[in-house]
Amino acid sequence: MAGIGFELQRVLRKGGLGSFVKVALSGIMIVAGPWLLSIIGIFLIGRFAEFTLLEGRSLFMGVIIYSYAFSLFIFGGSHYIFTRLLSDLIWLKKHRQAASLLLFFSLIVIVLAAGIAVTAIMRISTPGVSRPLLFKGFAAAFFVIINLAWLLMIFISLLKKYVAIFLVFLGGMIFSVFCTLLLGRIMALGGAMLGFVAGQAFTVVLLLILCFKEYRPGEAGQTFKAIGAYFPRYRFLFLTGLFYYWGIWIDKIVYWFTVGRPVPGTFFRLFDAYDIPVYLANLTMIPGLVYFIVVLETDFYSALRNFLQSLSGGILVEIENRRQIVQVKLRRGLREQSLFQAVITAAFLILAPSMGRIFSGIDVSLLRFTMLAVFFQLLFLTEMTFLFYFEQYLPSFIAALAYFSVNLAGSLATVLAGTELYGLSYLAAGLVASLICALFLFRTVNRADRLVLARYTT
Repeated sequence: MAGIGFELQRVLRKGGLGSFVKVALSGIMIVAGPWLLSIIGIFLIGRFAEFTLLEGRSLFMGVIIYSYAFSLFIFGGSHYIFTRLLSDLIWLKKHRQAASLLLFFSLIVIVLAAGIAVTAIMRISTPGVSRPLLFKGFAAAFFVIINLAWLLMIFISLLKKYVAIFLVFLGGMIFSVFCTLLLGRIMALGGAMLGFVAGQAFTVVLLLILCFKEYRPGEAGQTFKAIGAYFPRYRFLFLTGLFYYWGIWIDKIVYWFTVGRPVPGTFFRLFDAYDIPVYLANLTMIPGLVYFIVVLETDFYSALRNFLQSLSGGILVEIENRRQIVQVKLRRGLREQSLFQAVITAAFLILAPSMGRIFSGIDVSLLRFTMLAVFFQLLFLTEMTFLFYFEQYLPSFIAALAYFSVNLAGSLATVLAGTELYGLSYLAAGLVASLICALFLFRTVNRADRLVLARYTT
C-alpha cells in the first residue's frame, strides 16, 4: 500500500482544501469503501424506508451481516496471498500478468462463493416472504459480489484515479439505496434484496472496468502456475490472514449461537446488542487506516528502502546507521499513529451518547468498550503489516493465532460465566496480539541486516 500513499502525498503537497478533501475521501474509499457505504446504505434504508423490509428486516440484515462475516472468514487468508503475488508482479512490471491474476482470482472466487452461497441459501425457509426465489437468488448473488469487492479493494490501490474511485463508490451507494426503495415498494423484501444487490453489483462492475482499462490481462498460463506455487510457499502468510479475520469475527459468532436471537426459518442468529456497537466502533478505525497509508507506511518504506540498498554495497557503519533510522522511524511512526488514533477514539468516546440516541437501544458503555478494542485492533494490524515488510510470516502467524485464541477463549468464558462483559475478549485479544507483534517486530528490526542477508544468501 506504500505506493498509493506516495501518490496521495503528492496530491496533498499541492496544498489547498480541495487537495486535502481529495486525499481524505480517496483514502477512505480505498481502505473501507464497500464496508462503509454498505453501513451507510443500510442505515438510510432502516431509518427512512423501513416499509421495504416489513416482510423480514432480521432476514435482510442476517444475509448482509453473514455475507460480510463469512466472506472474510472463508477467503480472508487467500486475500493475503493475492496481495503478495500482486505486489511481486507489479514490482517486476508484469502488469498484464497482474491483470490476469485479478481475472483468475475473481473467477475462482465466483465459483467457490456461488457454491457456498447456494448451499447455505437452500437451508433457509422464507414462509413470510412473498417472492422467496427472488430473495434467495439475490441473497446468494450478494455473497458472491462481496467477495469480488474485497479483491477489487486490493487491486484499486494500484490505480491513480482517486476521484473516479470515490464517485464509483458514492454512485453505487446512491444507486443501491434508490433501487432498494423503489423495488422494495413494488416487490417487498425480494425487491429490496434485488435493489441492494444491484447497487453493489454496479460498483463492482465499474471498478472492474477501471482496473482492466488500466491493466489489460495477458500471460494467463504463467499466472495460473504462480497462484498454485504461492499458497504452499507462503503458507504462514495465508494462515496469518485466516486467523486474523477469524480473530475479528469469532466472538461475534460465539455470541450469535449462544445468546443471540434466531432469525425464523434460517440458521442465522443475531445479537444486535453487541453487533451494532461493534460495527459502529469499527468505523472509528478509518481515520487511523488513512493516516497509516498516507503518512506512516510511506515514511517507513522510504527508510527501509535506503537500508536495503545499503546492504548491497554500503560499509558496515552506513548499514548500521540506516538500520537505526528504520528503528527510529518505526518507533516514532507507531507512537504518532497511536496518538492520532487515540485522539480520534477519545473524540468518539465523548460522542458515544449522541450516537446512542441516533441508533436507539445501543448500550453506550458497550459502544465505548468496543471502541477501545478497535484501537488495539488497529495497532495490531499496523505492527503485523510491518512484519510483512521483513517477510516475517511465522511471527505474524503466531500473533494472529494468539488474537484468535484469546478472543475465542474469552468469549466462551464470558458465556459460560453468565456475565455480560461482551467485548472484553475482543479488547484483550487486541492488546495481547499487539504486544506479541511489537516484541517480534522490534526484535526483527534489531537484527534486520542479518535476517535479510541470511535469506538471500542461502
